[in-house]
Amino acid sequence: MACAPAAASASPARHTRRIGWGDLPQPVREAFVRAMGADVAREDRQTGGWSPGMASRLTLHDGRRIFLKAICAERDPHAPDLYRREATTTAALPDAAPAPRLRWTYDAEGWVALALDDIDGRMPAQPWRRDDLDLVVQALAVMADALTPAPDGALPIGVDLADNFSSWRRLAGDRTGGTPQAVDRLPAWARDNLDQLAALEADWAAAAAGNTLSHTDLRADNILITAGGVKVVDWAYAVASAPWTDLLLMLPSVAASSGIDPEPIWHAFPRSRDVPDDQANAVLAALAGDFLTQSLLPAPPNIPGLRQHQRAKGEAALRWLRTRLTTTHP
Repeated sequence: MACAPAAASASPARHTRRIGWGDLPQPVREAFVRAMGADVAREDRQTGGWSPGMASRLTLHDGRRIFLKAICAERDPHAPDLYRREATTTAALPDAAPAPRLRWTYDAEGWVALALDDIDGRMPAQPWRRDDLDLVVQALAVMADALTPAPDGALPIGVDLADNFSSWRRLAGDRTGGTPQAVDRLPAWARDNLDQLAALEADWAAAAAGNTLSHTDLRADNILITAGGVKVVDWAYAVASAPWTDLLLMLPSVAASSGIDPEPIWHAFPRSRDVPDDQANAVLAALAGDFLTQSLLPAPPNIPGLRQHQRAKGEAALRWLRTRLTTTHP
């Protein structure tokens, strides 16, 4: 089954060119209807996120509501494996996880689809407001407690992000090896302190190691605020790590969109109060390097705006790290 063309029923989203229910091949739609026991009466497409696949809230003819996401490799060659990983992870989440339950999967002829409970909630306001942020941070503390220990088989963060979080060291090697083009496109402070950043990054895996199941991709479009609390969606990148990892990885996204200072929030978080500065700085350095180097790559098809988004988060992470280094190591 071929994927829908890039222009098919393009969503008006700023971030992605999403497809909808009508763009899915007939075998996918028929399999979904058989599994649900009812046809689709209404589709409400969701416009957040960075996937060019389908992401829609569906109302069935019997009144049930299901969230359906679907993708094929022609729209994003990396996404099908991420969807498969998300299906495996979501199916294994303990009941304590604040996440929707997986109801159905499809994986055939290049298409991968996941049907999950539809969550009646809203994303945090953008730019972030302190009231929404406070709710989410409180939920992260509860989530860290509920997801410790991580389920058996959870991938350690040091294994999962080994390549992504070695960016400064690769850039330092490129510079000394005579290929400085990427280095020249970094923020000036990063260029001037590349060796220090590479040294900090080298310790990130040991710093982030732990036995808490962490989402690691938290940002506003992966969070829903409901009448009963905060829910977290899109668990494709879940790993075993330190219980403070999710907050540290999320705060640069908050700072990038709102200007909120992440440092007081970090220090007030129950699971990060006693984290040595060097440990937090190592992970923050690795995160900044990953975002900034990703932002230098060519734009992927069907995902306009992704590289600018990565640049903004990378620069926010770097600003926070620079402030921390100045304060803790004057």
